[in-house]
Amino acid sequence: MENLNLAKLEEMNIIKENVALAASKELLGANDLPAKVKVIIDGKVLEIIPAFTDYNMEQPKKKEKLLEQSDAGKRLDVIFHFATPQTFWKEGYTLFDRNGNTIHKDTPNVFPVCDTADSYWRIFSDTVLTNVQIHEFESVQEYAQTIGNSMLLSRGLNNVERVGYAALATGSEAYKTVFEFAKRNNVPMNTAQLYLDLQLKPLATTLMMLGKEPKTVPTLGRTSEEAQELFEQAALTFSKGGARSRYIPRVFNRLLNIKKYEFDFLMEGLRTIPANEIAMAELQKCGDKEYCIMETLSAWLTDLKREQSKKAA
Repeated sequence: MENLNLAKLEEMNIIKENVALAASKELLGANDLPAKVKVIIDGKVLEIIPAFTDYNMEQPKKKEKLLEQSDAGKRLDVIFHFATPQTFWKEGYTLFDRNGNTIHKDTPNVFPVCDTADSYWRIFSDTVLTNVQIHEFESVQEYAQTIGNSMLLSRGLNNVERVGYAALATGSEAYKTVFEFAKRNNVPMNTAQLYLDLQLKPLATTLMMLGKEPKTVPTLGRTSEEAQELFEQAALTFSKGGARSRYIPRVFNRLLNIKKYEFDFLMEGLRTIPANEIAMAELQKCGDKEYCIMETLSAWLTDLKREQSKKAA
């Protein structure tokens, strides 16, 4: 792999400073997106067409509206990596623009994109790509190996981390509580939401990471203390693995929100239900473990309420 400067690119006739790229009516369909970008190479501003093969990361158009919400002034600098196109054409690979239109062989100012996690959306959202590197690969295989080795050491935020950054960016107490519950108990984000009895929408979370307040502010269905008490009792009544699953807190929410059992009464039921009842519910071959647990707990709570009524009488 060799990095090429502007003089070398011009010498190889890969880039032309004053060339007129295909006009929109020639290159774009009615619903297509702009396919050209401005880059700075060796201090000169040039227009290029980022190119893709069938193997590149997809460029979904549905993200355009969301990308407009991003504040360009609050982005870290990244390096934009491109390859020279001749290697691809020589080996018989077809190059496309972002809209899927075929780019004819030997079209000037065309550069295949080297996929990286941090530049993926930025290629078409940054006004000018200021930190650009053009690489000449000996083969498409070397190109793929370079991206594979680079992406191996890349990762994005997981769901728990996304909620954490949304909390930091907006000061949302609900998001902070969900994040802290998930981290403290080592549970997935969906499980944490179920214990706290609220639902976070992915789009709202994304916008909140940008510092934007959602139209509807999520509120906790129960306190952090109640959620923690439920989780810890679930680990004792069932198992740590069961407590971390989604089906256990879903059962709790149905009992509390639909069956209208009081929180303290449910806790008493969880503390007193015989272990063999739980074991039988989990071993039943009913095809739906959540349903079995629900039926077993409901039956036990009904018996418990009946016993309490007898004692009260």
